Amino acid sequence: MVYYDNFSGIGDDCFFINSLNLGMTKLLYSKSFLVFLVIILILVVIVLGQESYRYFRTSQRIKDLENKIEELKTSNEELAGLKEYFKSEEFLEKEARLKLNLTKPGEKLIIIKQIEEDLEEFEQEQGLAREISNIQKWWQYFFGEKL
Repeated sequence: MVYYDNFSGIGDDCFFINSLNLGMTKLLYSKSFLVFLVIILILVVIVLGQESYRYFRTSQRIKDLENKIEELKTSNEELAGLKEYFKSEEFLEKEARLKLNLTKPGEKLIIIKQIEEDLEEFEQEQGLAREISNIQKWWQYFFGEKL
């Protein structure tokens, strides 16, 4: 069995730990460390704010795109319905009657003469306005009446 009479090493270790604690305490309560912590805190808040804003913009963009998808789906369904209608016999018959003046067997086509004003109105709607002479244009310009 070995006995140590000299315990001076233990005291030196305690002094070192106490001085280390004293140094840390001084560092933690120093103004420069406080300024350093405030700067770090400000930087963390700025970065978190930027990330929150980026997340908000991304979620808004996702919502906008989802709304656009719904609109496009609705539009697509409407177009599919129109496509089916254009393929139907009903549409073909209607167009043949209106544009080609075709009739079913046993039907008679009746053409009613229109009044001049109605014809001009129809031509203007269809973009088929008649050419008028310069004299008539000037007359309409000055007097607002048709010659």
